[in-house]
Amino acid sequence: MRDAELLGLLRENPEKGLKALTKQYGGLVYAVVRRNLSEASNTDIEACAADVFAEFYLELDKYDPSKGSVKAWLCTMARHNALDAARKTKETLPLDEEVLSEESSVESEHENAELRRAVLSEVKNLPEPDREILLRKFYLGESSKEIAARLKMSVSNVDTRTSRAVEKLRKRLEEWR
Repeated sequence: MRDAELLGLLRENPEKGLKALTKQYGGLVYAVVRRNLSEASNTDIEACAADVFAEFYLELDKYDPSKGSVKAWLCTMARHNALDAARKTKETLPLDEEVLSEESSVESEHENAELRRAVLSEVKNLPEPDREILLRKFYLGESSKEIAARLKMSVSNVDTRTSRAVEKLRKRLEEWR
């Protein structure tokens, strides 16, 4: 079924439209979610995939066919929802030490753990959207383009904010040492 037909069916008869949408793209959405939630249970993966379709329907008015196909929109939503779910389930976030400095002066595991806690604490103290940008970029591995789309900003604005926020972190962490 073509995108226009699916969208028309979703608007005319949401129940039939969601069934058709799920039948056509269910496997793809499930695969994208599973790839990004590889450590989750099948139940969690299925729930996340179902949430993607529900969110698509609820945000149907925001969908713009000129910006991409229904397939692309669903894949993007699936990836973002899965990454959000993964982020929520993680107790600790790994630190990308390249963000701090090119030469690490951390000598022991204890100091390394303290540094990680300090970095995360400083990231949490950053104002929005800087905090979200850094978490998405360095902890979730999202690209500047993905972050820009998610936060409705330009890519150059995301890159500038990233650079400035990292510099703030460097200065704060130099004081910490």
